[in-house]
Amino acid sequence: MDLDFNVHEFYEQMRRETVILSFKGVVSQDLLSRLAANLKNRSSGDSTMIGKRVFAIFIELSQNVNLHSAEKSYSIKEDKPIGIGFLLVSEAEDHYMVSSSNLADKKRAEATIERCKYINSLDKEGLKDFYKDQRRQPQRTESPGANVGLIDMVRKSNNPIQAEIYPYSEEQSFLTISVKLDK
Repeated sequence: MDLDFNVHEFYEQMRRETVILSFKGVVSQDLLSRLAANLKNRSSGDSTMIGKRVFAIFIELSQNVNLHSAEKSYSIKEDKPIGIGFLLVSEAEDHYMVSSSNLADKKRAEATIERCKYINSLDKEGLKDFYKDQRRQPQRTESPGANVGLIDMVRKSNNPIQAEIYPYSEEQSFLTISVKLDK
C-alpha cells in the first residue's frame, strides 16, 4: 500500500458521502447473496418499493461485474472464472446511488457506453418496446444474460445511466456504471 494512503481519511470520506456498502474484489454468487442481504436491511428504512429497486439495481450491476469483468479469479466453489470489480452504494438525503466499476476490453467498454447512450435517449414507451424486443432475441453465445439489464435499471430508476470509461492499458479500460434512484 502507498505510504501516502490514509485509511482514516478514506473512512471519513466514506462516512461523509454516506457510503452504506462498498466492496472491491471477486464478485461471486455467494458474496452477492451476503452483500445483497445486508443492503436490503440497510435500505428498508425507506419505502419498500425503493428498497426493492436499490436491491435489484445492485444485483444487476453486481452480475455485470461477475460476468463481464476482464479481470477474473477462478472460483473452485463455482467451478468457473469470476469477475473482479468494485461495488458501491451511497445514500443522500433525496436519493441512492448504486455504482459498479471493473476492467473491460476497450471495445466492449465503448460498446457499453454507446448502448447506455441509446438507452438513455429512449422515452418510457421506447424503453418498454426495446426491452420486449431484446427479450425476444436469441441467447447470445459470446456473452451470458438476456441483454436487458441496462434497460431494466433505467426503467426501475426513472433516471439515465451514468457510464464512464477511464484509460487503463492498451487493451483495457476501467468502466464505471452508476444509477441514481430518487427517494
